[in-house]
Amino acid sequence: MMNPRTFSQSSYDKNDNYAKTKIIPFLEKRGHQVVCDEETYKHDLITIKDGKEYYFEFEVKRNYPFTSVQDYKFPTVSFTGRKQRLHNIEPFFYMILCFETNTIVFCHSSEIYKDNNIVVLNLKKRDRKGIDTFYRVDKYKCTFVNLD
Repeated sequence: MMNPRTFSQSSYDKNDNYAKTKIIPFLEKRGHQVVCDEETYKHDLITIKDGKEYYFEFEVKRNYPFTSVQDYKFPTVSFTGRKQRLHNIEPFFYMILCFETNTIVFCHSSEIYKDNNIVVLNLKKRDRKGIDTFYRVDKYKCTFVNLD
C-alpha cells in the first residue's frame, strides 16, 4: 500500500508517454514548439510559442469519462497538491486527459493553487491510503477540449 504522496513508477510508466503522445500534437497545432519533453523531475513539458516559454503537467484519468463541462460529473476539477512545488518553480498549465474520450480539462496553476481551493482528504483507494491535499477548482473556471 502506498502513501498518497509517494511517486508511483508504474503509474508514470503507464501514463506519461501516453499523455505526451496525445497532448503534444494538440499543442503543436496551436503553434507551440517543444523545448523539452525529457524527464527532469520538474515539468512534464516545456514549449515555446511567440517567444514565450510555457510549462505543462499531465495526468491521465480513467473510469470517469467526460467530453465537456456539461457532462463532467463533478462540480469541481480536482488537482493534486503535490504538484504545487512545480508551481513554485514555474507556473504551468495542468492538463488532465480522459483516457476513454480523448478529452482534456486544464487550468493554469495560478488559478489552482489558491488557499480557497484546498481540500484535505483521507484516501481509501485500493492502491493508496492516507491523508493527501487536493485543490478543487470550479469546473467552469477550467477549459475542456476534445483532442479528436
